[in-house]
Amino acid sequence: MMLGGCMRNDDEPATPVRPIARLYISIGNYQTNTSGEPIDNVLLIDPADTTGAALGVALSHDSEALQGGAGIYFDPFASAVFQAGYGDGRGRDTTIRIMNVGPFGVLSNNTTIQYRGLNAMRGLVYHHLSEYLYVANNSTEIEGRTVIYGYHRPKNRSGYTRPHKVLRLESSMRPWGMALWGNNLLVSNSADGNGGISLYDGLSDVDSLAADFSALSTVRIEGATSIRGIAFVDSLDVLVAADYGTGTVNDPVMDGRIYIIDGIKAKLAPGSVTTVTPTRTIQGALTGLTGPMDVAIDPRKDRRTIFVADYDTQVSGGQPGRILRFRLSDDGNVAPEASVSLDTLNNARRPFGLFLDVRGRPNSQ
Repeated sequence: MMLGGCMRNDDEPATPVRPIARLYISIGNYQTNTSGEPIDNVLLIDPADTTGAALGVALSHDSEALQGGAGIYFDPFASAVFQAGYGDGRGRDTTIRIMNVGPFGVLSNNTTIQYRGLNAMRGLVYHHLSEYLYVANNSTEIEGRTVIYGYHRPKNRSGYTRPHKVLRLESSMRPWGMALWGNNLLVSNSADGNGGISLYDGLSDVDSLAADFSALSTVRIEGATSIRGIAFVDSLDVLVAADYGTGTVNDPVMDGRIYIIDGIKAKLAPGSVTTVTPTRTIQGALTGLTGPMDVAIDPRKDRRTIFVADYDTQVSGGQPGRILRFRLSDDGNVAPEASVSLDTLNNARRPFGLFLDVRGRPNSQ
């Protein structure tokens, strides 16, 4: 099983009777017109592994993230989806929302975690062995450091909750995407000119208040400008990263890219800081990429695909974002094998985070 944007731990839940291929999408924008239609901020594509060129939104859900959602993560053991509210450092949304997942992927709102320090949330992961939810916070309000917060047994929390772990990162780190690698954590650095991925070890052993949670190793990606979400598959030894590019609404330079790095584990050797050339880079006009925000991987032998959340803020006029699907083997200026525009209910929805849950056949890796 592959969890989009992140990698599962090795002991997975029982294989379902019917195969599952569900892509959970966190929507980053919200309805600013009080008289307009609300924008549901969680979408579900099910099934996501169709062989045709079309993908379809099967479910729209209002998680009550009234000012947009950031990262999203599903855990099959907890049967729950965790969604971070989006913030820009000014505390626009300081709430993590937790939703129950029914047997057919139907969502229902359960509980929330609120804390004033959760003012610039990006990616999150749930480490089910220790029952900790970790969330990357991009604000530097704590002594000039960004932070990863940890919450123990998050489904048992409600309302204002102080974090059980506060892990302060290096001053150069601006965390965005996160992926689990066993008991270790891969974190992308969104800082301009310093884009890469750092490995942090010993999640279960780290002190609850780590004043200096230092990376064990770091890989910088040659040519990267603005790294966002990442996905990692241990069994395939591959990491995929989204580069948002350099464009803005007023300067729509559509140069978003997707990097594929094979053999990533050797490049993250303890104590190393290296710059690597991606094995493959998906970029160019045919790709349709404008501002990719997150990625997920379907690692199954019969599929081997990459899902991309293209936020599309680099195009003025309220254009909707899109979900694009490429082959893991793709390279260069190639068209996606499937895509869908997120303009449901006549609202321009922009995808911020992805999580792919694939279980059952075909599942040979």
